[in-house]
Amino acid sequence: MSDFRPVPRNRRSDRQAAGKQSGWQRPRARSYAPRPSPAAPPEQPTRREKTAARFPLRTATVLALLLIAAVLALRSVQAKRDALTREREEAAAAYDLLVSRHTVNGTRPWIEKYALQNGIEPAFAAAVILRESSYDPNATSSVGARGLMQVMEDTFDFIRRNLNEQTSFRDMYDPETNIRYGCWYLGYLSRIFGGDPIEIACAYHAGPNNVKRWIMNYAADQQRLRLEEIPMEDTRYYAGKVYDAYSIYFQHFYPDPA
Repeated sequence: MSDFRPVPRNRRSDRQAAGKQSGWQRPRARSYAPRPSPAAPPEQPTRREKTAARFPLRTATVLALLLIAAVLALRSVQAKRDALTREREEAAAAYDLLVSRHTVNGTRPWIEKYALQNGIEPAFAAAVILRESSYDPNATSSVGARGLMQVMEDTFDFIRRNLNEQTSFRDMYDPETNIRYGCWYLGYLSRIFGGDPIEIACAYHAGPNNVKRWIMNYAADQQRLRLEEIPMEDTRYYAGKVYDAYSIYFQHFYPDPA
């Protein structure tokens, strides 16, 4: 019996030897250390961030446009206000000039006295005198009317007979007599036409019978003749001028006839 004992094999050495023969290598130990991450690309701004970045620029642009619009609007308003102020000043100056042309002279006491005696407003009598003669006591028309109120000879005779006076037609150059006769005739016409200033002015210019026919044929209600319904152009112009002067005299010179 042999004393030989097999040498115990070193399995690890056997595996190493076998690996050398077969090309196998011992695997390396794994490392669990975190690997460095690759450099991240620069972060792109989001859509919201882009919008937020553009917002200040948009706001500044809008505010600038609003400011420009406000300045232009303010200039336009200022220009319109200046133009309106000039128009009002020019209108006031023109009106003051118009009022200054409405004469009030030494005849005023007679106008007030005889107008009120005959139920006529002094302002209306003053307007008739202005339109008839511009307050010239010696005025004579191409058809022979005389004095301040341009009394015609046949009208003078009619008034004289009703007043039962012994006067002559040349007395119509006397301011007081002329105003007395003219105011009497205005009162007479006022009673016929119910105190309507347009109809009285028309009758003084064209005669009462013509006005009666116009009322029947041209007045819309056949009772009151309006200015635009007067068929004769010269009488329509005359009545309009008398009425305008009447308004100015009433406002500035004879506001309270009573």
